[in-house]
Amino acid sequence: MSRIISLSTLLLSNLIATTINIPGDFSTIQAGIEASTDGDTVLVAQGTYIENLILEKEIVLASHAINDDLEDWMSNENILNTIIIGNQPSDSKKGSCLQISYNDIEPTIVGFTFQDGLGTAMEVNDCGIYRHERSGGAILAYEAYPVIMYNRFINNGTSQVGGGNAAGAAITNGGAISHYDTDDVEFDEDRNRNEGFTPVPFDDFD
Repeated sequence: MSRIISLSTLLLSNLIATTINIPGDFSTIQAGIEASTDGDTVLVAQGTYIENLILEKEIVLASHAINDDLEDWMSNENILNTIIIGNQPSDSKKGSCLQISYNDIEPTIVGFTFQDGLGTAMEVNDCGIYRHERSGGAILAYEAYPVIMYNRFINNGTSQVGGGNAAGAAITNGGAISHYDTDDVEFDEDRNRNEGFTPVPFDDFD
């Protein structure tokens, strides 16, 4: 079932929720997400944020563009200048700018530039053949159904950008956004490498 959500509807629903300001309340977006609860808004000021975000809550994650008239959104200063860069992950397996995971959550993402995301390492069961790939350079949604509006995507899925400990592992699916809602996907950090099968050859992401 499709849903149409307007910015005015989001703002009205947020009147009874908490707004967490970044960097006013927390210096990083991830810290703001962790402090939030379902229904809250994490509102991000203009700036460059080098983060690989994990979102497992039903919140609104937005730049100040959410308060703007977005008829000409491609030139909106808040969208242009609120930048999330994903090319320096602390965990080489988690290189998406934003990973949205689990529980059929429906968060809303509004008004960012997602840039230089490397994608998340995973293993996919394709009819009994296991393959490794990186997916979701900018945004990876797994068993989640986010509303994604008024965002720019620049140079995601190019693992050579910025080097870092994930360099050399190419995106094989979804340079900007990838979505999975199947149990045939396992993230590398969750997967037991000794499960009794022999995967097809792959390049190690470590």
